[in-house]
Amino acid sequence: MSTSAHPGGSAASSDDPTSEWTIHDEASEAVTDRAPRAARRRPRMILIGAVVAVLSLVLFGANALFSTSNTASALAGHPEVLRDGCSWDASKYYVQNCKVWSASQQKFVIVQIRASNGSDKGVYLLDGMRARDDRSAWTTDVKAAQVYDGSTDTTLVMPVGGSSSFYTDWDGGAGAKNTTIKQETFLTDELPAYLAKNFGVSPSNNAIVGLSMSAGPAVTLAERHPEQFKVVQAMSGYYQTDNPIGALGVFASQTLVSNYTNGIVNMWGAPGSARWTENDPSKNVDKLKQNGQVLIISSGNGFLTPSEMAKLAPRDQISAIALEVLSAVSTVLMQLQAKQSGANVVVLPNYGGHTWENWGRGLRDGRQEVLDALRKNPPVTTKTQLVAANGTASPDGAAKATAAAVQAAAASPVLPVDFSGATSASASSSAESGAPSSGVIGSTDASQSATAPSFAPAPTAPVAADVPAAPASEAAPGAAAPQSATPTSEAPASSSAAPANPGSGLPSFAPPSSR
Repeated sequence: MSTSAHPGGSAASSDDPTSEWTIHDEASEAVTDRAPRAARRRPRMILIGAVVAVLSLVLFGANALFSTSNTASALAGHPEVLRDGCSWDASKYYVQNCKVWSASQQKFVIVQIRASNGSDKGVYLLDGMRARDDRSAWTTDVKAAQVYDGSTDTTLVMPVGGSSSFYTDWDGGAGAKNTTIKQETFLTDELPAYLAKNFGVSPSNNAIVGLSMSAGPAVTLAERHPEQFKVVQAMSGYYQTDNPIGALGVFASQTLVSNYTNGIVNMWGAPGSARWTENDPSKNVDKLKQNGQVLIISSGNGFLTPSEMAKLAPRDQISAIALEVLSAVSTVLMQLQAKQSGANVVVLPNYGGHTWENWGRGLRDGRQEVLDALRKNPPVTTKTQLVAANGTASPDGAAKATAAAVQAAAASPVLPVDFSGATSASASSSAESGAPSSGVIGSTDASQSATAPSFAPAPTAPVAADVPAAPASEAAPGAAAPQSATPTSEAPASSSAAPANPGSGLPSFAPPSSR
């Protein structure tokens, strides 16, 4: 009998009728067939992985695009959420210490922020002449997050630093270190972008509050940036700075507080120059009327309250009285100038000296007026600007544009004149051509007006329950930030927790040891 090997691995006789059968070993077949099956699966798995990766990238890109285009609404509110790069402040009430990069100053600026409950409203609080570099006095000497509590549904924005800066852009360096100060750029360009991205604050739905040195600059910032600030509150300020007495006050305060002996020239150039006029809030107050903004203004009467006298040394009492009396005179003049311009002015009665007790009271008394203005006033989203032949922007662009339109209409023998700033013919012509009827002319020829200004208008793009206390386990980092008109005693001596007497304020000219 002969045998032969079969594919199944068994041996069989050639005479056996069952020799055509093969017996399959399942275990050995599994081993021999596993390799080709795995080989067939590999390309399939690679294809599936590639499809998943592509879909993930597409979804990630769509999400990034959506987040970028809807940042404000997506991130507004949530005061209990600590933002990236921020830490909880010791003052609690969900105040966060955030480091914001200032490209214009090439440094990080600490900004203390309390998020809203969901709205896009922002309230900027500027510090005084003696502003510290580690925290704002609005979180210590006045608990601003308690005044503007959760029921106000606002984001509080408290820039740290700015001692003697007048919250403006300096022409040159400050002090012996030649420090770059670009506070206006930071507050109106760099900081709004950060707030919109991380806290959902609208660039055009804000109030600004200043006191003492920062009161005048707060008004100036509102006048120059109506697209950002609807309302400004100014307390115990000095508003007439473009004159010899005002310039002397700026020089004295900067020298005594920060040793900025060169500030009198390096900030706005030589006194009496155009930059001094541009930054004098009293000489530009008519812009509040043009822009439909609200000015809330107050000062004390110079008579110290018993609690102020108990907290201040005799030398500081004299300073607090003198500084507030000077501020009261300047405030009355500013009220008259604002009323004469037709601006919407709210005057808050107040009393006391140049102290944080005074300003805390003013913040509480003005809170409802600020909230009403934020709610009722429409945002200024577009500003009309005139550009001279050499390309220089005119600071009175909107007013000059309207004046040019009126002059051109008055000089035309064809168009019926409406001295409100527009003509019926020009309006219908604009409607037929599809051009906006803005009351601003694009050009004039000699036949229309021989006296029209030599400016060509060019539009520019627009630039409720209380929140519980937040953890205080993280300390604020150290940095600096933003400015205005006369020394004051705003900053406390301690750098971490609130002082024992948070209502007290130190007079502007008090030496550091007495603060």
